[in-house]
Amino acid sequence: MQSLRILLVEDNPADAELTLRELKRSEIKCEARRVETESDFRIQLDQFDPDIILSDFSLPSFDGLSALHIARKEKPDIPFIFVSGTIGEETAIESLKQGAVDYIIKSNLSRLPSAVRSALERVEEKTAHKRIQKDLDKSTRLFRVFMENLPAIAFIKDANAKYIFANRSATEKLNIPYEEIIGCNTAKLFPQEVVNKFDEMDQQALESGTSVQKIHQITHHNKEAYWMITTFPLEDDEGKFNHVGVIAVDITEQRKAEEALEHQANYDMLTGLANRNLLKERIKQAFHDGRRHAWVFTVAFIDIDNFKRVNDSLGHTAGDELIKMLGQRLLMCVRDTDTVSRVGGDEFVVLLNSQSHEENTQVVVQRFRNELLQPFLISDKQLTITCSIGLASFPRDGETPEILLSNADSAMYRAKANGRNNFQFYAKEMNAELGSHLALEQDLWHALSKNELLLHYQPQIDLATGQIIGMEALIRWEHPKLGLISPLRFIPIAEENGLIIPIGKWVLETACRNNCQLQKEGSSIRVAINLSARQLGQKDLLNTVKEILLHTGMSPEYLELEITESMIMHNVEEAINILCKIHDLGIQLSLDDFGTGYSSLAYLKRFPINRLKIDKSFIRDIATDPNDAIISRSIITLAHSLQVQVIAEGVETAEQLAFLKDNGCNEVQGYYFSKPVPFEQIQLLLDKERKPIS
Repeated sequence: MQSLRILLVEDNPADAELTLRELKRSEIKCEARRVETESDFRIQLDQFDPDIILSDFSLPSFDGLSALHIARKEKPDIPFIFVSGTIGEETAIESLKQGAVDYIIKSNLSRLPSAVRSALERVEEKTAHKRIQKDLDKSTRLFRVFMENLPAIAFIKDANAKYIFANRSATEKLNIPYEEIIGCNTAKLFPQEVVNKFDEMDQQALESGTSVQKIHQITHHNKEAYWMITTFPLEDDEGKFNHVGVIAVDITEQRKAEEALEHQANYDMLTGLANRNLLKERIKQAFHDGRRHAWVFTVAFIDIDNFKRVNDSLGHTAGDELIKMLGQRLLMCVRDTDTVSRVGGDEFVVLLNSQSHEENTQVVVQRFRNELLQPFLISDKQLTITCSIGLASFPRDGETPEILLSNADSAMYRAKANGRNNFQFYAKEMNAELGSHLALEQDLWHALSKNELLLHYQPQIDLATGQIIGMEALIRWEHPKLGLISPLRFIPIAEENGLIIPIGKWVLETACRNNCQLQKEGSSIRVAINLSARQLGQKDLLNTVKEILLHTGMSPEYLELEITESMIMHNVEEAINILCKIHDLGIQLSLDDFGTGYSSLAYLKRFPINRLKIDKSFIRDIATDPNDAIISRSIITLAHSLQVQVIAEGVETAEQLAFLKDNGCNEVQGYYFSKPVPFEQIQLLLDKERKPIS
């Protein structure tokens, strides 16, 4: 125990000494000051700041009750004990009423130490209680400030389910005055639907003795919101759970953000259709249902044919618009139980649930094709597209969602390989073909840099003179392992992956360089080069052609570019614009495969065409099939009426040649004269033609 500071109000030093001696005998260390007057008492009370006051009752110039009153006023927490002679019971009781903690008779000082200890203990308890009360008051004040500023709604309900507390957020967010909340129950403040939810949570919290948290969608004042509500039981003074606290947080914006993130994770941003992630989940569910109920379902993998051409010619904005419109058309063709998804740039996958027969699937697929064949109005232009569709069905074509999707993809590639604009059901051999296709594609990426590509040339004959008037450049691929590969195998691959652009540029430059060599050797003939759809859609095509002509030194009139009807008709106005610019350079233009594609007679007169090429499909039976003869004759007549030359390809017999001569065809090419040959053999043919027969 620390040294006790004692203020003695005593006029007799001997009595003061006896008092202190009694305390020390009880091992109470103390430091004392003695005063006899009021002024000294006031000074020591302030400066000495005693722990306890021991006072005689009667002093010559001062008295104990006055000292008690001063102490109660100035230092009310300091215990005050009277140590005096006999003063009578009534006086002693009155002194205790005035605030003294005890009264010790001087003749019985042995009781003083315990009285001092007891007084100090009561002071310590009182001080601790005050400190606790102060902390409690502070906590209560902070709690109220916290609750009032809490952005969440806070309520407390009593045992009768009436609100006894509501914070400021409750009144503001519910738009209900505080006075109307306090004393009311839930039924008077909220719709019955909300009341039922709150009552259920209150009951759970009170019965379990733990908090209950739920998210509810609540409509209040015609406004719908999501609330995260936490209800927790509160103990009363007897330790019973009779009160309930409620914290309600408006999570509407958070919920919207979560829903937006979930939507982004599962839906395509451009079309709003299911994306690959959601598609996989739907297919997994279809597998589960299919195994459980022995259902059959089909996955349709849909790819737009030549979609790159749309982007190249009309721009990506138009391409995006086409994708969105196409997605909506697919939705129109299916049931609510089916799923239409976009899984790539121009790739869609449709999950057709519960298709009991393959014939049913074919009906839906034909509906797809018919709907997509209807023209699309994009940027004030009408576009007609086709698609290739691959189909794989559960359980026949795949034991897992991944295998089923992969097999549908393989079937789609088979549909493309079969000429596009059709559909194919999956067959096991397709995977091997797809593997071969992918391997060939990988090799093609390196073919140009490894100088594996080469050009063959087929002579074009002027029927009036019988002389070689031109030649068509035809690309070949000398594969190191597979040997000579036909362009029919690798050109479609190059079209798909974009390699057709650098390959086409190489063909143009090589053919021009070879033709310049022939002209130096004395043969002034033209060279015809096939343009691909992607090349025609390239914005820098005109500059590329100019640069190659300048670089090789070839005159434009000896260059002929061959295009097909379908390439032109895809975007007529854009095609006319670029073809006119090419024609203005002095380059000749030939329309290849005329009559096999679109009916373009209305546009033919607008195209700056120098030459029409009759397709070999009409030439093959021209001498035996009246229909082919009529078509060929009509093409020749039409071309001549438009002041356009005519060339026929695929001439292999004398009968075919005779028919074409008789009907005014201007030029021919085909195996009757020469198959496509390397450049060196063309040089020999032309050299032989230039030399006179001896």
